[in-house]
Formats: sequence, structure tokens, C-alpha cells
Amino acid sequence: MRQNGRMLFFSWMSLMGALALCAGLAVVPKESEAKDFVFIAQELGKEKGVFEMGETEVWLPNAVVINQKEDLNEPLWFIIQNPTGIDHEFAIWGLYMLIPEEEAIPELKIDPSFGGLLPRNIPMPIQLKLKAGETKKIQVAPRGLTGEKNLGARYPFFCPKHKDIRISGYVYVD
Repeated sequence: MRQNGRMLFFSWMSLMGALALCAGLAVVPKESEAKDFVFIAQELGKEKGVFEMGETEVWLPNAVVINQKEDLNEPLWFIIQNPTGIDHEFAIWGLYMLIPEEEAIPELKIDPSFGGLLPRNIPMPIQLKLKAGETKKIQVAPRGLTGEKNLGARYPFFCPKHKDIRISGYVYVD
């Protein structure tokens, strides 16, 4: 009888602990999740010249729609993947990425012991070089995406290295 009483007590305590854990998880505020858009480079036709390739798109998907009301409530990220065997570039006319100040201005040296300056992100035009097999993730600046005047905007993206092939697609603002 004593053995069964202990087991009942430990089972009851385990149940109460599990319920407390579940209740604690339910009230923990959920962190804002970032919105990611993925662009993937396509393999160019092997042994074909630029003019023989026709309507080859270098970057897919060929259209991305950014919803101002939903997608811009948290940080917006573009993930650019180049799984191909050749180097590509990725550029979007009119949109900007946020680069840490130290990367944008390499000569700038901020003394971490000095509390007056905080690191900032500097908007720079989106144009990246991606080596074969490389993936980069960039934070997109809201400039050009927010506000009533930007509704319906269309921004072309492409590979500047292979620009003779064709524009790969557009980023639309809804």
C-alpha cells in the first residue's frame, strides 16, 4: 500500500509539473518572426551561348509579392541561394539592403568601450556577388516598400553578370 501511495504521489506531481509547464509556455509572449523570401539561381544551359538560351531565367521565383500590412510588421529578409556550378550576381533596382556600418565603411573603427556610438545599419542598393554553391541572407530596408505611394510598385531583379539573358523577375508591393 505504501509503494502504491508513493507512485500515486509522484504521478500526481508529474502531472502537475507538466500542466504548469504547459501553462507557462502558453503565456510566454511569442517573439516576432521575420519574413523570409528565397531566391534560387538556376543552372544556365550547358554549352549554349547567351543568344541560344532564349527565355532562360537566372533567378526564381520570377515574381515575389510583398504585402505591406503583413510582411513588413517584422524584419524582412531575402535569402539568395546559388546552388549552381557557376558564379552569379543578384540585384534589385530601387530596393536597399541594411548593412552593418562596419561592413559598409571598413575604415570606420568604433571603440566598443565608448558608449556614445551605437552600431547602425546603413541602407545600400541590393547587389550581391554569389560564388557557386554560396547562400547569403540580407535584411531588406523598408525604403521603397512602405507607404501609400509605394503600393503597386514593381522592382526588377536580375543577374548583372548574365544581364544579356533577360530580367529574372519582379518584386511587387501590395
